[in-house]
Amino acid sequence: MTLLQHRSLSARLRSGLFAFVFAPIALVFLGSSMVDVQALAAVGQPLASVEGLIGLALASLLLALIALNCEESSTGMAVTFAWSLIVGAAQFYGVARIPFLMKSSVEPDDMSAGVVWSLYPVCLSLMLGACALTIKSVRVRAGQSTRMPLARVHRHAFGTTVAIPAALAVAALMIGAAPSNTTSVAALGLEGVLRGHSMGHGLAVGAGLALALIVVSARWSITGTQLATWLILVLPTYVVVPVWASLTGNVIVPGASILTKVALACPTLAALGMATGCASLGILWARIRAVRRLDSVEDATYNQGPAAE
Repeated sequence: MTLLQHRSLSARLRSGLFAFVFAPIALVFLGSSMVDVQALAAVGQPLASVEGLIGLALASLLLALIALNCEESSTGMAVTFAWSLIVGAAQFYGVARIPFLMKSSVEPDDMSAGVVWSLYPVCLSLMLGACALTIKSVRVRAGQSTRMPLARVHRHAFGTTVAIPAALAVAALMIGAAPSNTTSVAALGLEGVLRGHSMGHGLAVGAGLALALIVVSARWSITGTQLATWLILVLPTYVVVPVWASLTGNVIVPGASILTKVALACPTLAALGMATGCASLGILWARIRAVRRLDSVEDATYNQGPAAE
């Protein structure tokens, strides 16, 4: 085995093993915290779950560490994607939750209800799968020009013009898919949001595809991806709307309302936005490392040329 092959194998093992250990923790923690915040928002307490709000941030930081470990290999993100399928399936059945780290009393049926209307696990898996493929792409195509003329000339502008409309589409589609009536929540728990709700799974899948597009746009500009996720998806849903609702008293109350759709969509958008923003950092790191490696190979070739003559 050559030194290059040994280094490549070592990078795959390091990235894959780190993700294998920490990805399920991050994914379970993220989904559990999201449903916890959603459950209290559904009863008019959008900022009551400190555990859930902190849990979203900590789980996202774990995803960021996993992504940064993919600088030399996309194996870690591929492993995270595989774990997201397993954890997501468990969340649909209400299994993957951490009761002792949740402020609200969320039962398995409540956990399932919190993710089924938004297809949250599907959206997260679509984003992580796109992230793994994009990291692989930037490593393979390092130094090669893109086939898209606009991206070739105005790379950052192209990435930004893709990411920002995609983020707006994610927010609009997820709000459209959210339940609008929480009248039954007092009697049934979070499961009550599904009472009388017509599932908008087509809208939810569209939001997941738009999330994947945001991640792919980091291939050209990480700035556009970060601006789109943090300013459009995370800041309004994690801070602005919950704080505004608490200060003004415009919280969820029984009865059909567009405000209910917005408030219920906020925890899901915050979780997906934070995960997207943190996971996409791996694309930047992989691109920088691939370009540096390419430059070092070219310098070595240039320096060896005269000696060989």
